[in-house]
Amino acid sequence: MQSYEIKMKVPRELPIILHKPLEDVERDIRKQAAIRYYKQRILSLGKSADLAGLTRFEFIDLLKFCGESVFDYSTEELDEIGHDSDRLEGILNAP
Repeated sequence: MQSYEIKMKVPRELPIILHKPLEDVERDIRKQAAIRYYKQRILSLGKSADLAGLTRFEFIDLLKFCGESVFDYSTEELDEIGHDSDRLEGILNAP
């Protein structure tokens, strides 16, 4: 996967305040950005995991650890999924 390198400035005291090395602060920022983009449906689960530097399963674990929903469907989307499921069941059970 091709990638860009993004540099950002953070307050010098941030690692001290967070009691973490700068590398961990960078990782935390990437993870929080990935979670936010996933929640806003800007990135898929896989792309969010890539941004966070995690596998999909690790990203799902991160979402659970942070109390975030892995799958957050609207009522309309759930209705559509139910309808599609009913149609598929009818097709599979046809003689």
